[in-house]
Amino acid sequence: MAQLALTLLIVATFGLRASTVALPTSLREMHRTYFGAGDFEFWYWDLAWLVWDKQCSKYNISRTVDTRITGGELAEPNMFPYQVGLLLLRAPKIYQCGGTLISVSYVLTAAHCIYKSTRGKVFLGSIDFANPFTAAAVYNVSESDLIVYEKYTLSGGRDDIGLIRLPTPAKLSSAVQIIPLAPRFMTQSFLQGKIVTTSGWGLTRDADMDKMEFNLLLYYVDAPVMAQGECACYYLPGLVRSRNHICASGAGGRGSCDGDSGGPLTYYYGNKSYLIGLTAFGSAGGCEIGFPSVYTRVATYLDWIAARTGIKVD
Repeated sequence: MAQLALTLLIVATFGLRASTVALPTSLREMHRTYFGAGDFEFWYWDLAWLVWDKQCSKYNISRTVDTRITGGELAEPNMFPYQVGLLLLRAPKIYQCGGTLISVSYVLTAAHCIYKSTRGKVFLGSIDFANPFTAAAVYNVSESDLIVYEKYTLSGGRDDIGLIRLPTPAKLSSAVQIIPLAPRFMTQSFLQGKIVTTSGWGLTRDADMDKMEFNLLLYYVDAPVMAQGECACYYLPGLVRSRNHICASGAGGRGSCDGDSGGPLTYYYGNKSYLIGLTAFGSAGGCEIGFPSVYTRVATYLDWIAARTGIKVD
């Protein structure tokens, strides 16, 4: 791929801003820079790189960058009644995330949102972010209410899923609704090319990143599900995995961004929306450069969700 004419960018989880770093040309240098000596054998990266280069040379990833605003459309009240706003304390900072109401007692979100957090606030039933005056309900949650998937680690991007247990059951209304989880038949082959929807209060343009000026109102964007093979070519070898992830196209600079972490990716099927993914990560180079957004694949974790919540899954 002409020594990677494209400058790849190290992955940053949305909401946890990282600097942009060019990918080293030497695999050994890459290993030392990003993982430290000794974490993995160098031969592993040599092999992974060769496989990556062979698979990805057919894609024109170094296409022209489009600077269209990433934020999409402004949501109407009650349009996404399952959308949850989260403020989480991981001292000394407070992080903004999204989540999804999957039962009257549980919110599903990204593990990196709640990992090592000690407490937080949960806001239901409003397109205004973290506004106690317009929210249908506000919950204070403690560390014991935050359930991180057991195999999750902050690095690597895999198993990025967690639950928040509400202290008291949510009262359902036109503004507060539960969304069903993706059934098992919604596989990659079923979803590929389908139009899916993501929503959140994150940044709507890269120009706001330094100031970290998030939206106060809920936005959403529609995009097609990408082929896994192509999506994986935008990131370091092994980061995007079919079992763990769904990718949505970032063409036109549209997609998830900082502050959207943990929020829903949904697919409308049979007159009903289903939760198929959770906003996980994207390019540290910005949200308008055309890279795909990567989401945790909910269907992979149905049994885990059922075991922790008692929710019946298909």
